[in-house]
Amino acid sequence: MSDESKPSDPRREERIKEEASEWIAKHDRGITAQEQDAFFDWLAEDPDHAAVYREREAVWRSMDLLAQWRPEHSLEPNPDLLAVPEKRASVVWYRFVSGLAAVLAMTLLVWNFVSDGDDGAVTLLASGESARFYEHHVLEDGSIVELNRGAQVSVRFLDDKRLIDLLSGEAHFTVAKDVNRPFVVRARGAVVQAVGTAFNVSLNPDQVEVIVTEGRVLMNPSIATTNESIVEEKEPLVRKLHAGQFSVVALNKEPVAPVVQDVEEEEISQRLAWKNEMLDFTDTPLSEVILEFNRRNHTQIVIADVALNAIPVTAAFRPNRLDEFVELLVLTDHVRAERVGLSKIILHSGE
Repeated sequence: MSDESKPSDPRREERIKEEASEWIAKHDRGITAQEQDAFFDWLAEDPDHAAVYREREAVWRSMDLLAQWRPEHSLEPNPDLLAVPEKRASVVWYRFVSGLAAVLAMTLLVWNFVSDGDDGAVTLLASGESARFYEHHVLEDGSIVELNRGAQVSVRFLDDKRLIDLLSGEAHFTVAKDVNRPFVVRARGAVVQAVGTAFNVSLNPDQVEVIVTEGRVLMNPSIATTNESIVEEKEPLVRKLHAGQFSVVALNKEPVAPVVQDVEEEEISQRLAWKNEMLDFTDTPLSEVILEFNRRNHTQIVIADVALNAIPVTAAFRPNRLDEFVELLVLTDHVRAERVGLSKIILHSGE
């Protein structure tokens, strides 16, 4: 049955909205392994569950974005943010569980800001206000964003560009090549642009630091001289950075052309040591190990058989090596792994 011919059931729709809101609230305060299993089961029960959850999550995340946005983040805010709504304002309600119910309202102004497919939805990557741990995210175009502790990044994909705003902290970007859509990272007034490369951006109170680890980028210290955030190499303040080069943009000062410096590989390794965080376990139950991986990765691991929870794990892993960790389990602990889509791996007891 097509969506158009599916009969409408207001009570069912309201129930799904309430359940989606409850799951968002649980994720926000921190979800347990058991709740995570239940969440995926809930998603699998009905295709509408995932659709409604995504809609509600987008509005939820947008509220943090609006709370944090300041003019210095960008001279080009989403036009929908300031647009006068053509329709009567509507209210989106969220029910919170944990013994109490709280009600939260959002107007159509904000709803348009995040849900307009033509303008690109805004997504905040870090769980919570900022990353509490190293986090590894794969974007819809295949680009990888790694967040250091304290980082927050917003992502907005448009037809002509991929807009990334580093709102706080430090992030490393490995960019999937797309010559028709440059990958633009904005950090306060500074703009870094790439097509297919890898680089690190650190936003500090008084400066923005950029290190290129692969390929090359264009760097503009002043967003005011860009055309809708697109960096043109001919602009007088723009500089090109190649792999192994470093530059700094001073904030709260008159923009000047960045000074580009060569950096030794050893210094780059030291500056990016946070990317090589190790998770070290000694006789740690598998359930706890998986919880640590899930906190740091977009792809989530779910234990289907309770008997696997207590398997002791003694090893050290990098959190972004999720597939290697799963392969090791399959080889050594009689575990069978089932991959569901791009964001879920289910572990079963082996035959």
